[in-house]
Amino acid sequence: MGVKKLRSIFMRYIFTVAGGILFIIAVNVGLYMLCINTEVIIPAMNIEDRIADAAEKIQADKLFDTADIPSFCDYGVYSPTGAFRYGSLSEDSADTFWEKAATNGKNVIHPYRVRIVDRGDEVILLRYRLTSQFSNPVLRRICPTSDFCLVGLIIIETIVLLLLVSHWFGKYTGRKIEKLLIVTQKIEKQDLDFKIESSGIFEVDRALSALEHLKQALKNSLAEQWQADKLRQEQISALAHDLKTPLTIIRGNTELLYDTILADNQKECADYIEGSVVRMQDYVETLIDMTKAKENFSFRRENVKLSFLLQEIHTQAKGLCAVKNIHLEWRENVDREYIFADSEQLIRGFANVLSNAIEYTPAGKTVFFEVYEKDNSILCSITDMGSGFSPEALKHAAELFFMGEQSRHSKSHYGIGLYVADSIITQHGGQLILSNSEKTGGAQVIIKIPY
Repeated sequence: MGVKKLRSIFMRYIFTVAGGILFIIAVNVGLYMLCINTEVIIPAMNIEDRIADAAEKIQADKLFDTADIPSFCDYGVYSPTGAFRYGSLSEDSADTFWEKAATNGKNVIHPYRVRIVDRGDEVILLRYRLTSQFSNPVLRRICPTSDFCLVGLIIIETIVLLLLVSHWFGKYTGRKIEKLLIVTQKIEKQDLDFKIESSGIFEVDRALSALEHLKQALKNSLAEQWQADKLRQEQISALAHDLKTPLTIIRGNTELLYDTILADNQKECADYIEGSVVRMQDYVETLIDMTKAKENFSFRRENVKLSFLLQEIHTQAKGLCAVKNIHLEWRENVDREYIFADSEQLIRGFANVLSNAIEYTPAGKTVFFEVYEKDNSILCSITDMGSGFSPEALKHAAELFFMGEQSRHSKSHYGIGLYVADSIITQHGGQLILSNSEKTGGAQVIIKIPY
């Protein structure tokens, strides 16, 4: 089957409808003529002839016989002075027709025609319609004019024809156009391993051809993206493994410091170093895990006491701030006692956000941490006094390896911290909201975690 244009399909539809209408008219006119020939229908041109024959017969007969009255005709018998005696006319209509026909001389009283036959001792008034009509009285009562019946039947049959042909046409073109929908749905789901077949309609095939090019381009793009993601994961894995050795050295030397006599402030600094190294080693292990599986983290969620969680975060925040001589302003306004979470991963996520805020806050300035409840969630606001997020960073700061602009960039910043934090918060059903603080002019990160 060849490829058709929509124009030819529409022309086929038009010709089908036109041919069907002509066929309907021909069949109905043929049936109409058959009804005339079999005297089922009395044509209008025969009405006057039959009335004339009946009038002549009534005039000639000695006695009036109702059998001489045609079946399509009503009659009334009057006295010579116009008094109604009997007939098929009602008394009211008999008087009205006598007055208009006999007295005023009218032979057309819409929609009827009238003919008067004077027999001397009585007068016969014949009332009839000058139109084609059924000879059967029941059919004539239902449809007084057979022409209207013919026209009505043609109209009804034409409407049925239009409905049937339109349904067929719609179903035919719908099946062809549906291929476009199927292809777009598959492309939307990134199911690109399929062959696009011809629809048989030129215009639809052109659209399918464009979708074929789009499918191939998307397939190539996804392949390139997959390769880039694979390379990125390999880089993460290599970076994580490279970090293991210096961290092990730092931890070993820190443990050696504990064997010496340390002042209280020195011991506190050593504790911070020890705790940070342990966290960094855990962090490196997490990065390695991220490269091994599609699921970024292995979560063990349970009911955690909120006060314990905040205390751990507070301790880490103080340690991070102490390194850069940054003041920490801490505010808590929560009544909830427990939260369903993985405490270890959640603390890690908060540590990444805090580390990011402290990194961009100048020495001697303040980092603000506020935790409160709203909309069945725990919200933690972390605000720094740095340069704030750029418009680009507000959109992409939580993406892996996003480095941002120079004002919020350092050699130690690899675009991982906020990405890891966002991944952890998302796994908890929460949300990481980035903005700039009107109060400090710096960056503000709100962590929202549902109960």
